[in-house]
Amino acid sequence: MSADAARGLGWRIWRGRGKASASLKQRAALLAEAVPQIPGRVHELGRFEDRSVLQALQACLPEPLAAAVRPTFEWYGCRGAGFHTDSHYNAVLFGAWGLAGPERDILFAGADGLYLRCAAAGLVVFDPFVPHAVLDPDQARYDRGRYAGAAANVFLGFEVGLTAPACAAFGIGPAEPGAFAIGSATAVNAETGAFVR
Repeated sequence: MSADAARGLGWRIWRGRGKASASLKQRAALLAEAVPQIPGRVHELGRFEDRSVLQALQACLPEPLAAAVRPTFEWYGCRGAGFHTDSHYNAVLFGAWGLAGPERDILFAGADGLYLRCAAAGLVVFDPFVPHAVLDPDQARYDRGRYAGAAANVFLGFEVGLTAPACAAFGIGPAEPGAFAIGSATAVNAETGAFVR
């Protein structure tokens, strides 16, 4: 369960594709050059609001997600990313739109090793409390040395509010009594995605 929100985890994941404008893809390509050469981490590259981006996302997301997309976005870049949670995103689902970089997988460790290929234009929406990593295709573990000097991926990050319909779509309900609580201080093994208790 989420310690901050006292809710259960959402193990369902939505994936699809979005049509990005040429200017949005160009911005992502330029940002790829600015991603720090530090492998294993996801780096924040700037927040922004853009009505055309909001409309593009709403056009490809299903209801009820489209109705709950928040209007502020953030650029993220990484050269591979070890397993982590984004538990600082409380009361939202998290979306990532791959807009630049090589083909890589987003791997969800707790979902029986679910791999989602995040080639350009790929979209994924998931519960940020679920451990996930950005790995080269078909890799089951994070190996920092593999990503030293690797090309960068750039994602447009967005938030989907945890409205009642969005919770229902992702199977998120109240936390079960005595469930393991995940919060911002909960450690995750960067190589495997296992919680460190």
